[in-house]
Amino acid sequence: MIKKSKLFAITIIIIVLLLGIGIINGLPLNAQVEDTTTLSNNTLEVIFLDVGQGDSILLKTGDHNMLIDAGDIGKDSIILNYLAKYNVTTLDYIVATHPHADHIGSMPSVIRKMDNVGTIIMPDKTHTTKAFENLLNAIEDNDIAITIPKAGDNFTLGNASVQILAPNSGGYSDINDYSIVLRVEFGETAFLFTGDAGSTSEAQQMSNGLTLESDVLKVGHHGSRTSSSQRYLDAVSPNYAVISSGAGNTYGHPHSELLSRLNAMGVTIYRTDLNGTIVFTSDGKEIFVSSENKFYAMEEVITESVYIMSNN
Repeated sequence: MIKKSKLFAITIIIIVLLLGIGIINGLPLNAQVEDTTTLSNNTLEVIFLDVGQGDSILLKTGDHNMLIDAGDIGKDSIILNYLAKYNVTTLDYIVATHPHADHIGSMPSVIRKMDNVGTIIMPDKTHTTKAFENLLNAIEDNDIAITIPKAGDNFTLGNASVQILAPNSGGYSDINDYSIVLRVEFGETAFLFTGDAGSTSEAQQMSNGLTLESDVLKVGHHGSRTSSSQRYLDAVSPNYAVISSGAGNTYGHPHSELLSRLNAMGVTIYRTDLNGTIVFTSDGKEIFVSSENKFYAMEEVITESVYIMSNN
């Protein structure tokens, strides 16, 4: 057993070493943290907001902004605070990937607070819930255009190119498979956002001939075992995976099977339940990563290292 003084000394040594190699910030070894205070059209920032058990992602490049989903009901203050932090008062696009409350619950509040919303992108699927009704009322009250996309559609966000990969059908038995899936290219980098799309949607995406390969994958359905099949992960071949899930959620997300698949591929995993809000910044060639909880990965490394040293 290591004495406290020796343990403290070992910990300090490990922290110094980690500072030198970059792990202390919870970053992969080849990643860096960029100063994002002076972003331009030559930079794309992708912010995975920690909204608990739900999704909300802000994409920002210059004066162009897109919000993908808006968490559950009651998460509006979190989202609006982040929009204010990043000086976002207008949204070119809001994407409601599918009509489940944990993706659209706080969207009405966001719509009403923005100075302007250009277009709402939604799948052709209704839902008999108060959350969906509230969303439709907010869209109507603010006279916002609704676009129902189809696979293969393209549009731009500043210098970023966006392509719709799903849905590919209008008759799914599972509402999750109606999820809008978007691939965003910025220079030589790419991000894939999958909503809650499951294996049925994934199979269709792989057969429609559109490009899936991306540097960053927003893992489907909060890390459920029914999404991110091995074939799909092979097709995407991500370097990073982001799982948006709530701490201690009752669904057991992310499932161990999914984590095992990602780990076996050597994918660097970020989780909102552990890392908090996660920010990816692309300059078109490299991707830089930072997160609110920068010490989570460091604590794991220190614990493991102290254990190894104590047994030598």
